Amino acid sequence: MEYKRLFEKGRIGNLTLRNRSVMSPMATDFADHDGTVSMKLLRYYQERARGGIGLIINEYTGVDHVDSVPSPHNLRASADWHIAGLESLVDAVHAYGALIFAQIHHGGSTSKPALSGRQSLSASDVPAAPGAPAPRAMTIEEIKAVQKKFTDAAVRCKKAGYDGVELHGAHSYLIGQFFSPYYNKRTDEYGGGFENRMRFTGEIIDGIRAALGSGFPLSVRISGDEMTPGVPGALTLEDGLRIGKYLEEKGIDVLNVSNGSALNGNANCDPYSYAPGWKKHVAKAFKQALKIPIIATNTIKDPAFAESLLEEGVCDFVGLGRSQFADPDFMKKAKEGREDEIRQCIGCMVCRERLLAKGQTAVCAVNPRMGREYLYPDYPRNGSGRTVCVAGGGPGGMEAARVLAERGFAVTLIEKRPDLGGALLLADKPPHKELITRLIRTMKRELEVLGVNVVCGTEATPERVKKYAPEAVFIATGAVPLIPKIPGVDLPNVCTADDVVEGKARPAGRVAVIGTGMTGLETAEMLGAAGCDLLLVEMLPDIGPGIFPVIRNDILGRVMAMKPEVYAGHKLVEILPDGIRMTRADGAVVEADIDAVVLSLGIRPTRNVVEAFEAAFERVIPVADAATPGRIYEATKDAFDKAYHFE
Repeated sequence: MEYKRLFEKGRIGNLTLRNRSVMSPMATDFADHDGTVSMKLLRYYQERARGGIGLIINEYTGVDHVDSVPSPHNLRASADWHIAGLESLVDAVHAYGALIFAQIHHGGSTSKPALSGRQSLSASDVPAAPGAPAPRAMTIEEIKAVQKKFTDAAVRCKKAGYDGVELHGAHSYLIGQFFSPYYNKRTDEYGGGFENRMRFTGEIIDGIRAALGSGFPLSVRISGDEMTPGVPGALTLEDGLRIGKYLEEKGIDVLNVSNGSALNGNANCDPYSYAPGWKKHVAKAFKQALKIPIIATNTIKDPAFAESLLEEGVCDFVGLGRSQFADPDFMKKAKEGREDEIRQCIGCMVCRERLLAKGQTAVCAVNPRMGREYLYPDYPRNGSGRTVCVAGGGPGGMEAARVLAERGFAVTLIEKRPDLGGALLLADKPPHKELITRLIRTMKRELEVLGVNVVCGTEATPERVKKYAPEAVFIATGAVPLIPKIPGVDLPNVCTADDVVEGKARPAGRVAVIGTGMTGLETAEMLGAAGCDLLLVEMLPDIGPGIFPVIRNDILGRVMAMKPEVYAGHKLVEILPDGIRMTRADGAVVEADIDAVVLSLGIRPTRNVVEAFEAAFERVIPVADAATPGRIYEATKDAFDKAYHFE
């Protein structure tokens, strides 16, 4: 495709963008601890500018480092000493022809008292979410002070060379808290009716315009629809449109439409089961109601869908969020007709899990270089045609082969299955996992373009590999399911989750799924859809242990609708021909009638394969599950690192 609309120039205020793509602001926590621009953050954004994006709106940039500390490494423009680093960031982006806005932000009640040492501020004393720390209502003096901080931050951003700024009024941050009747319970001039709730933001806009003039582009991001029906005071699409019209009348240059709130983060950053475009009706309503340009995200995974949104009139600019995590060359590849080489986001949410659940920096499962561009600049091309073999064609093996080939090694990848994919060929079988299928296809295409010699349908043994005379062998043969050493495990009605997913076993009737990690729950969903009556057995106190809550709640919502019997806090101790025996934490023995048992208790490395190769070759490098079992992110990261550093 030519993507005529996607690569058409666009206007925001007095700016001309080289195309209709906008990198949406996404938290990374790549800044230094004092909020200054780090080399990690600079190189991350520079890479996206080099990849052809039209406009970057960088992640939320704090206007206040005292009462707004939402994360340990929040980028900031809250003091003059932030300007120098921001200027370096702007210069790095401009060097590749992209424009850049700073999204200036105050967390309000989402600020972390554990980080700031202070009670958070907000419009009222309503916590950001149930169970979160309660903020205190701002005084009028504090409102005026924070408004000035927004103006001062905008001035600093202009001094740093930014092309514009965006006010973050979405996702239940401070501006959004003033918008919202749910959070804003004030009875003075900043609360109550619509005009009063808009006053806080309107005065910020006035302050920025007074300081910088009408020619400096100004965007506001809002939640067009918070999508929380049943919550009194939550903003609906009707409310969002009214806010948008108010902001247009205030003279902003562009509106950035998101969705969701602190009560519904999925509407902003959705997991894999959400279809692209599921919320496009929201953006389209703004496009039809307003005259200013509309930027909108819509779970965009590929350029053809982005083009269709522009053709349909859903928005003026497509917001590319996690697609820019997954592949910074998204736009470049689209322009060059290399769409089949774009690594698409798989919606696994590991990026968000790291930030929200673990307090760490963002990562990407399909792009292990993301956020580490400063450590891994262009590939060292010192392979010089030397031969390297990779045993195993799963995600780790394919990633190792790709990196080695990028570096100029002559790579042969050997896979015992008829096709590449390895564990991904299991991961893409449960419902809603089509994005995994696409990832397999893309990784195969990358190897084809790089000229990797792929040998499928042949098991890699030391004897077979010797004929290639490799300098080294990367072992990516994966792992095997853990089988507990208990009575009855060898009965004919017992199988593994892998057996079910691959179609080797078809349990029926009452089926006990032992282990409720991600694989166990996905297998349970498949079995339930096939008409089985489910029993979920989990040794730990809760079903779905270790799964990021967004993903856990998403899949559990579907599995629990199948009305399974749940045995949390129960350990399987024996399998009988027609039942299972379990023990509870209190020592009580519990039995249940079953027709079949499916084991999903994790995996272990295939050490015997590694040892066989170590006996035959001097240089053997285990990667991914063959080294340490993990998810797709751990597999691609381990393979990338070892292949990059191989000498």
